[in-house]
Amino acid sequence: MIITDGKGSGSKVAVSKENDLSVVTMSAISKATQRGDAFSWNTVSYDIITADTLLTVRNTSAKRLLVIHRLYMYTDVIGTYDVHIQTVSTAFTTTHGAVVTGVNLNTSSAKVADAGAISDEEAIAAQGTVILTLASNELATDQFAIDFPTNDAIVLGTNGRIAIDATAAAAVCECTVIGYFIDA
Repeated sequence: MIITDGKGSGSKVAVSKENDLSVVTMSAISKATQRGDAFSWNTVSYDIITADTLLTVRNTSAKRLLVIHRLYMYTDVIGTYDVHIQTVSTAFTTTHGAVVTGVNLNTSSAKVADAGAISDEEAIAAQGTVILTLASNELATDQFAIDFPTNDAIVLGTNGRIAIDATAAAAVCECTVIGYFIDA
């Protein structure tokens, strides 16, 4: 029996020397990185107060969706952190925080992220819909970061935003959002 590629080209599918079907797959984040469409938004370490937004990222592309692949955060205190999403039509303005530039995960790509981001913001208006609460069990002698893979389940359309808010003050905070763009 001959198995073809199923595209009508008449090409045969490849098999290994043990006659196993040869399949090469890549994750969506790997494909996006190769295209130059994957980015990381990362805060520098800073001191947060209760209700601060550690990091917020907003998709500004009118044609592409921003898929959130991974969330990472670290603080030096026990606390919970609300992850929320919403659609906001107005651009970010900073009153306290710092602008965060998305870093392309493909160093050979000159593409820039179609997104705005701010860290350590105190004046973001209403919180969006909380989709997840992360809990940190930090102790001075036993510190662990929260590294949360989203399994690409969070997708931001035009003006969609994701943010992580603190429910407790901390002297040290770091936060990263990793995501990639796909055509809508």
